[in-house]
Amino acid sequence: MRKWAAYLLCFLSLALLGISGHFLADYAKQEEKADILQEQLKEIYENQKEETKEKPRQDEEEQNLIHEGLLALHEKNKDCIGWLTIPDTLIDYPVMYHPEEVNYYLKRDFFREYSANGSLFLSENCSLKDCDNLIIYGHHMNSGKMFAALEGYRERKFFKEHPFIFFNTLQGEEKYQVFAVFSTPVYTGSDFAYYTFTKAENRKSYETFIEAVKERSFYDTGITADYGEKLLTLSTCEYSQENGRLVVVAKKIAEKEITK
Repeated sequence: MRKWAAYLLCFLSLALLGISGHFLADYAKQEEKADILQEQLKEIYENQKEETKEKPRQDEEEQNLIHEGLLALHEKNKDCIGWLTIPDTLIDYPVMYHPEEVNYYLKRDFFREYSANGSLFLSENCSLKDCDNLIIYGHHMNSGKMFAALEGYRERKFFKEHPFIFFNTLQGEEKYQVFAVFSTPVYTGSDFAYYTFTKAENRKSYETFIEAVKERSFYDTGITADYGEKLLTLSTCEYSQENGRLVVVAKKIAEKEITK
């Protein structure tokens, strides 16, 4: 019996090694595929010449610049509505938007194929044209990809070195300045539901949200947002607590504007 038990244990060990090897090989293959795709998308985005495209705003007086590379990506997939960049980090990705289905791009790549990395995506509750707070989700990957770099904002030094977020959209190029960073549990029934604030009902609701965000911030950035200023919220998983989220909140500013 002992001999058969030893054979069985050996067989199970070899089987587990085989299964582990299979999963590791599959993971490596998926990561390679994701890297190749990202390089292809980035090449399309960066190699297209940026030109002025006349796109009237609602008042039909102002005109905006639309990035040619973004238009090229939008032609390949209409769900691609922007490109998000935080300089000197790995965050340099297209942003998808599929309001017809919740979390559609959570486990899908640019071409809607399965991907553990998923894609950065705009909340289905948002609208580029008339939203007070754009909420973008992305995975916190152990590889450092997607929104993993947001972890750096826990430290004031990183914030000072990376104060701005650039979001090129079909409405034009937008520049945001980070003013709060916090973590919170979600879907607990009593959590701070930052993910539900997309449009301010009035000045009070806007200011209440800003106050709640700044109160939870890891540190005082010395920056705030005033009623009427458009917001950008980046959200990713945070593992120090159950159902934790790390959240970075920024406000839209003029291209040359720097708030101190």
